[in-house]
Amino acid sequence: MIKFAALYEFNVAGLDAFEKVFTGQIDDSAINPLDSALTSCISGTKAFAPPEFETANELAQAVLDALGATNLFDQLSNTGLWAWLTFTLRHQLFKQSGDGKWKVGEIHRWYPSNPNDWQKGQRHLVRMPALLLKTLGSSADHLLCSAPSVLPEIREQLTSQQDMFNTTFQEVARALYFDEEKGALKRGAGGKSGGTPRRLAKVRQQLDVTWDLEDLDPAEIIDRLPSEFDRFKAVKN
Repeated sequence: MIKFAALYEFNVAGLDAFEKVFTGQIDDSAINPLDSALTSCISGTKAFAPPEFETANELAQAVLDALGATNLFDQLSNTGLWAWLTFTLRHQLFKQSGDGKWKVGEIHRWYPSNPNDWQKGQRHLVRMPALLLKTLGSSADHLLCSAPSVLPEIREQLTSQQDMFNTTFQEVARALYFDEEKGALKRGAGGKSGGTPRRLAKVRQQLDVTWDLEDLDPAEIIDRLPSEFDRFKAVKN
């Protein structure tokens, strides 16, 4: 297990090297995450010794713990921090090809975008889980129960707009799609058919026209959902 006395952030040179690693221009051995020429320690943060995480929730909790007294929201636009964390966690987030290059996929999964760009910002595999857990707590269980390397369909659909970061709305989604006993999504929650998260995102906009969802209990909202959602109500499978 890699252990760090605190959290660090890449400087301009560090970010350049980080980008070159993940675009296959240089080997990751070229970066020492404690190299003072590439990084600097973030004051107020605590030790970070990440184990092998089973879920994005566990990863997010470890990051929040390591932030210590440092305010997460003050760090959301700190590209250097999130890039450094992505680099240190790369073995848990991405696979390597035979030639050692990292198979990282779409850029915003690994290179932190502007956090105010909700379409792109929600794709980052480290920053978004930390933000969801900090903002929503256990109401984000359905969004964070997948492996850290996975960007699940449910997270894509239910965090693409800022007003979705609403505890009441996410408690509705959790009640519909999260299997409490298994700690995983219910079968079918990742699909595109009726009653799935993709449909919930659209129905939410329709309900918002008639009701202020923040004034309703999650159970009241669930009662107002069309019948296509019945297959997920109080179902464990």
